Amino acid sequence: MIVPMKKVYLVLLESRRRESLVRLKKVGVVHIETLGRSSETLEQIQEKRQFFLRALQALPLDVKGKKADTESHSEKEFAPLQEEQIYSLAEQINRTADQLRAYKEEADKLFREIDFWDKWGDFSPEDVRELEQKGVFLRLYEIRVPMLSHLPNAGLKILLWKSKEYAGIVWIGRKESDFPEGLEPLSLPRKGLSLLREDYGEKRREIDRLERELFKLSQYRRDLEKMLERLQESLEFEQVCADLEQEGVLLYLSGYVPEPKLNDLKKAASENGWGLLVRDPAPDEVVPTLIENPRWIRIVQPVFQLLGTIPGYREVDISFFFLLFFSLFFAMIIGDGGYGVILFSLSLYFAVKEKKRIGVVSDGLILLLVMGFGTIIWGALTGTWFGFEPFAKMAPFRWFIVPSLSSWNPRSSETIKHFTFIIGTIHLSIAHGWNFLRELSKKPKIRAFAQLGWLSMVLGLYFLVLNLALDSRKYPVPTVAVYMILGGLAAVFIFGQQEGNFIKGVLKGFSGFITTFLSGISVFSDIVSYIRLFAVGLASIEIAKSFNGISAGLMQHPVGMVLGVVIIIFGHGLNLAMGGLAVVVHGVRLNLLEFSNHLGLEWSGFAYRPFRERGEEVM
Repeated sequence: MIVPMKKVYLVLLESRRRESLVRLKKVGVVHIETLGRSSETLEQIQEKRQFFLRALQALPLDVKGKKADTESHSEKEFAPLQEEQIYSLAEQINRTADQLRAYKEEADKLFREIDFWDKWGDFSPEDVRELEQKGVFLRLYEIRVPMLSHLPNAGLKILLWKSKEYAGIVWIGRKESDFPEGLEPLSLPRKGLSLLREDYGEKRREIDRLERELFKLSQYRRDLEKMLERLQESLEFEQVCADLEQEGVLLYLSGYVPEPKLNDLKKAASENGWGLLVRDPAPDEVVPTLIENPRWIRIVQPVFQLLGTIPGYREVDISFFFLLFFSLFFAMIIGDGGYGVILFSLSLYFAVKEKKRIGVVSDGLILLLVMGFGTIIWGALTGTWFGFEPFAKMAPFRWFIVPSLSSWNPRSSETIKHFTFIIGTIHLSIAHGWNFLRELSKKPKIRAFAQLGWLSMVLGLYFLVLNLALDSRKYPVPTVAVYMILGGLAAVFIFGQQEGNFIKGVLKGFSGFITTFLSGISVFSDIVSYIRLFAVGLASIEIAKSFNGISAGLMQHPVGMVLGVVIIIFGHGLNLAMGGLAVVVHGVRLNLLEFSNHLGLEWSGFAYRPFRERGEEVM
């Protein structure tokens, strides 16, 4: 759930500015509203941070398996590096990185020059200049092939190379007038081709040496990271210092505190002699969002972090429903119990290792365990194990198959399609039912009945979807569904724009007839869009069957058996990876687009980040 916030104002003494902020930071509950002001100290810290960040970014990430070389200095020795030592280290890294960058630019330039002159052969530009002093002029031209037959006859022309479009010629003359005025000769290279290659080899050797030096310096990566963490903390502190408002000898700041943590701030204010004003946030104020849920719901939080989505403070937290439906969507999209076993087993392995290493299992791994287990259940119900039908006929796999859902039953497609429409209808109905309860807590309460209208439309359009998308004979649209659609649309017109004056609200509702009507049509398409769960799941099963069929055809000979096994491993691995991508595209979409749109959720929030000493981040 989204934790209620309080707007707070703190009044401090100017004479105790830094001391008060240090103590406020130890309390660690206030999300401070910053103004983005600057100060000399801030600029100095920012420059210093940029200096260390440049050094850290210059270090190679690829350790190439040399674990001993990449251990942090602070891990290998008991005494960590001092700030002066880290600064000298960063200077060395930046200097080496600058040299490496310069050598790479020179090497790239040489490479392009060698590549260009390679077709001309190895010659000395000095020899060409000496010939000019003796009255023999030599020019190099790169011209289009069709022009070869139209060149003037003056001088001697030697064709050195020719491609489909261009040709290279050496033109020798005794005077400048032997060369055409409209044709521009090539500038001579700096050196001969052999000397250019020597220079290039020397640059490459220097590049290798500097890369080895940076690789060796990468053992200090953790020291630089710790330095950057300290500088980031200093930046945050100095930013708050710079943003403090001043009135005479008093300073004040404003921010937000979670209501359950307000007593901590009150106690600190009393102990330190701070002035404190607390009020509820105004409707127009932008408030940070703090989400707190039980552990079993919180496991879905890594998905939101990966997507970078945070609900606004005045919106709703859909974590529970997201976890519930996302797990179902995941199972249906992956669709194969064998893949579920792989995912569950790998997650369990890493969870056990993590538990032994740090004592707890991360939320992300628990979520993968849940989704892997859900995929196993769906695979068992549909009899799908690596897309191999004989498995479905074996005990105990056949015991769990629901015939109407079986992947090997040609008639199951209609059942699963129907099931996806039921899921979509329930999902969207939850959104409007939830909106109804939320609107009842606001004024005017009569507006809440518009959500019942949308709910009625969703339920009525469900029958229309079955009629049009499945079988019009088997699923005729009942009369009650028509009344539900029309009655729901009327309720939206009547109650959707109510603001206190009933007649005015009705007129305003009907003035938006086209927009509301089009939104009603979109409800139909939103329900239909849940068929993607069937389509993507079916595609995954068919791809698995195809790879199985290809490998089965190779199993007649020993060499073919080896190739068949390789195809099986590669094919199913690729299919599982594609399934994971499909989950992100489709499973997330149904929650963050269809469901969220019906819920009116815009994901407009930003995270609650209290002014606190660095440690575990607050979610």
